[in-house]
Amino acid sequence: MKSTHKNEHQDVITIIASSSDSFDDAVKQGIQQLKDPHGHHKGLTFTSYEVVQMQGTISDDGKSCNPEFYQVVMSVAGTHKHDHDHDHDH
Repeated sequence: MKSTHKNEHQDVITIIASSSDSFDDAVKQGIQQLKDPHGHHKGLTFTSYEVVQMQGTISDDGKSCNPEFYQVVMSVAGTHKHDHDHDHDH
Protein backbone atom coordinates (compact mmCIF):
# COMPACT_ATOMS: atom_id res chain seq x y z
CA MET A 1 0.00 0.00 0.00
CA LYS A 2 1.10 3.52 -0.72
CA SER A 3 1.67 5.52 2.43
CA THR A 4 0.14 8.95 2.80
CA HIS A 5 2.25 12.04 3.29
CA LYS A 6 3.07 12.67 6.95
CA ASN A 7 1.54 16.16 6.82
CA GLU A 8 -1.80 15.03 5.41
CA HIS A 9 -4.86 14.86 7.60
CA GLN A 10 -8.58 14.68 7.09
CA ASP A 11 -11.18 17.20 8.17
CA VAL A 12 -14.82 16.22 8.57
CA ILE A 13 -17.37 18.92 7.81
CA THR A 14 -21.09 18.78 8.53
CA ILE A 15 -23.25 20.03 5.66
CA ILE A 16 -26.99 20.67 5.82
CA ALA A 17 -28.52 20.85 2.35
CA SER A 18 -32.05 21.01 1.04
CA SER A 19 -34.05 20.64 -2.14
CA SER A 20 -37.65 20.94 -3.22
CA ASP A 21 -37.14 18.04 -5.67
CA SER A 22 -35.66 15.01 -3.88
CA PHE A 23 -33.20 13.73 -1.29
CA ASP A 24 -30.81 12.89 -4.14
CA ASP A 25 -30.95 16.49 -5.31
CA ALA A 26 -30.36 17.76 -1.78
CA VAL A 27 -27.21 15.60 -1.56
CA LYS A 28 -26.05 16.85 -4.96
CA GLN A 29 -26.67 20.49 -4.02
CA GLY A 30 -24.78 20.11 -0.74
CA ILE A 31 -21.77 18.53 -2.42
CA GLN A 32 -21.68 21.10 -5.23
CA GLN A 33 -21.73 23.92 -2.66
CA LEU A 34 -18.54 22.63 -0.97
CA LYS A 35 -16.51 24.67 -3.45
CA ASP A 36 -18.13 28.00 -2.70
CA PRO A 37 -16.90 31.28 -4.20
CA HIS A 38 -15.82 32.55 -0.76
CA GLY A 39 -13.25 29.78 -0.35
CA HIS A 40 -14.47 28.55 3.04
CA HIS A 41 -12.88 25.15 2.42
CA LYS A 42 -9.88 26.25 0.38
CA GLY A 43 -7.05 23.74 0.45
CA LEU A 44 -9.31 20.76 1.04
CA THR A 45 -9.83 18.00 -1.48
CA PHE A 46 -13.09 16.24 -0.69
CA THR A 47 -13.05 12.46 -0.82
CA SER A 48 -16.25 10.98 0.65
CA TYR A 49 -19.57 11.73 2.27
CA GLU A 50 -22.14 10.04 4.49
CA VAL A 51 -25.77 11.05 4.85
CA VAL A 52 -26.37 10.96 8.60
CA GLN A 53 -29.92 12.31 8.66
CA MET A 54 -32.82 12.73 6.24
CA GLN A 55 -35.88 14.81 6.93
CA GLY A 56 -38.47 16.92 5.19
CA THR A 57 -41.81 18.64 5.25
CA ILE A 58 -45.22 17.60 3.94
CA SER A 59 -47.72 19.63 1.97
CA ASP A 60 -51.18 18.68 3.28
CA ASP A 61 -54.06 20.47 1.58
CA GLY A 62 -56.70 18.51 3.50
CA LYS A 63 -57.33 16.11 0.62
CA SER A 64 -53.88 14.81 -0.19
CA CYS A 65 -50.33 14.81 1.18
CA ASN A 66 -47.16 15.32 -0.82
CA PRO A 67 -43.52 15.70 0.14
CA GLU A 68 -42.72 19.38 -0.10
CA PHE A 69 -39.18 19.82 1.11
CA TYR A 70 -36.22 17.42 1.41
CA GLN A 71 -33.31 18.04 3.78
CA VAL A 72 -30.16 16.00 4.41
CA VAL A 73 -27.40 16.30 6.97
CA MET A 74 -24.10 14.97 5.66
CA SER A 75 -20.65 14.38 7.08
CA VAL A 76 -18.12 15.17 4.36
CA ALA A 77 -14.45 14.15 4.59
CA GLY A 78 -11.74 16.21 2.98
CA THR A 79 -7.98 15.83 2.85
CA HIS A 80 -5.96 18.92 3.71
CA LYS A 81 -2.36 19.13 2.58
CA HIS A 82 -0.17 21.52 4.52
CA ASP A 83 2.08 23.90 2.63
CA HIS A 84 5.17 21.81 1.81
CA ASP A 85 7.39 24.91 1.54
CA HIS A 86 7.48 25.18 5.33
CA ASP A 87 8.56 21.56 5.77
CA HIS A 88 12.14 22.31 4.78
CA ASP A 89 12.72 25.54 6.73
CA HIS A 90 14.41 23.80 9.68
